[in-house]
Amino acid sequence: MQPDIFGDLSQAGGVLARLHEIACRDSLDEHQVGLARILRFKQNPSLINAALEYSGNIKRASEILIAEALNVLVSGDLPIHTRALAARVLGHLICRYPADAVSDFDVDRVIESMVHVLSRSQSSTIKQSLFRAVSAARRSAGKRRVFSPFSKVSPDSSA
Repeated sequence: MQPDIFGDLSQAGGVLARLHEIACRDSLDEHQVGLARILRFKQNPSLINAALEYSGNIKRASEILIAEALNVLVSGDLPIHTRALAARVLGHLICRYPADAVSDFDVDRVIESMVHVLSRSQSSTIKQSLFRAVSAARRSAGKRRVFSPFSKVSPDSSA
């Protein structure tokens, strides 16, 4: 991944221009650290929305971007439409998290967190987005599971 090229996030015009430029070059995947930093920049919700929109084009998701999208989802101080967008993007990112990733990152915990927000949210907009995202994420996570010969559940069982 490339270093963060977005510079001063208070200069929204420059950040948006860089986002557009790297999207046009089809190199968003290489700038996920910078996208994650934008998602942490709560002072400008429109930048967060733009970063989330562009994150919907990621082809191979990173842990940091998934984690920051989850943080946006659970952030009660952001607008509902931003949090609903984060839910949709999370579904997309989880589906594109590499099955061959060697890491302690636990996608199942992310999905559990999404389900928790789904069960607690008062917003029908967030609930609808989360329902779709969780469904897609669960299907994807199921394909990613590696079954150990020591596990009690085999891939052929109908558990």
